[in-house]
Amino acid sequence: MQPPSNPGRGAAVSIARVDYEKGEVSFAGLGNVSAQIYSGSQGGQHLVSMNGTAGHDTLRLREFSYAWPVNGSLVFYSDGLLTGTGLAGYPGLALRDPSLIAGVLYRDFSRGHDDSTVVIAKTA
Repeated sequence: MQPPSNPGRGAAVSIARVDYEKGEVSFAGLGNVSAQIYSGSQGGQHLVSMNGTAGHDTLRLREFSYAWPVNGSLVFYSDGLLTGTGLAGYPGLALRDPSLIAGVLYRDFSRGHDDSTVVIAKTA
């Protein structure tokens, strides 16, 4: 694979696996990807994403484990959303449908000049 011609541009990736029986989520992220775990409508725990660019500048990739709450929500978003994106200013939003949560975060935190991705995963 050839490195990007502009090393400042590239891909960010992340993956999460929720084990409901163990009450645990495993997460590995690389690049400008943010993720948080919420318990119902309570504050979020930030997940660790390593520095680097997928396929170009990957010094290390590490998996981290976190407790998964019974009524958990996982919020992923790319750097197309502002730093500080989260559900803290939206009482009750974490309890709503994932597509509504994603839409509100995109509407209120999009930088407008960069691609944006928002993914919400919730306990059914």
